[in-house]
Amino acid sequence: MSTDPYADFTEAAYLEVLTAAASRFRFEAFGTECREPHVLWRHDVDISVHRAARLAQLEVDAGVRATYFLMFHSTFYNLLERPVLDRARSIAARGHDVGLHFDSAFYDDVDSRDALEERLRSEAALLGDLLEVPIRAFSFHNPGNVNDDLASDDDVIAGLVNTYGRTLRLRYRYVSDSNGYWRHDRLLDVIVSGDDERLHVLTHPGWWQAEAMPPRKRILRCVDGRAERTLLDYDELLARAGRLNVG
Repeated sequence: MSTDPYADFTEAAYLEVLTAAASRFRFEAFGTECREPHVLWRHDVDISVHRAARLAQLEVDAGVRATYFLMFHSTFYNLLERPVLDRARSIAARGHDVGLHFDSAFYDDVDSRDALEERLRSEAALLGDLLEVPIRAFSFHNPGNVNDDLASDDDVIAGLVNTYGRTLRLRYRYVSDSNGYWRHDRLLDVIVSGDDERLHVLTHPGWWQAEAMPPRKRILRCVDGRAERTLLDYDELLARAGRLNVG
């Protein structure tokens, strides 16, 4: 075993985890009624759709499927930008499911169940329209932001499966890589232990890189990559227009 504390969060380690999980579980979508040992493999895409698209391909290579929860209010990416949208569409095109990652704290008027459902339906409809896929589930971003998200215990809200619903919490073993490290249990250890027949895995694609590095450095890599791409777009625009690029 590597002595690097961040070696778990590389692409090579990700493939190892996928292979172990595929040997024990069926990979199912949220809302499944599967009675066999299965896993709900979920990505909350907070930071990088580019990284998400990379993991989506690794999953295809491993013969498994996941659910990618995309958000409209990330400070790290914009789904309405063509390169980002193209990668989001590529995830769905590879056979993965797509859900809505919903940030209730973005809104000032989500102060009732009706208001929450209206915002959820609106964002889910927009996401489904952009990607041309059905949106059947959602996950709260940083749950507990607004009145404990009003109804985070309900299994279904606004017709969408709630990944933090009571039934899922009670019936599934939950493992998360939030903040770029294993906050409770190490995923590979949970899988190989064989103790669970129903597993709910949450990963954030920005944490999984080609090389091992501390969490903040992983964030910097995503931020720097986006900044470089934005500057390159500017340079290319001026070059196409035949204009001076005054530095």
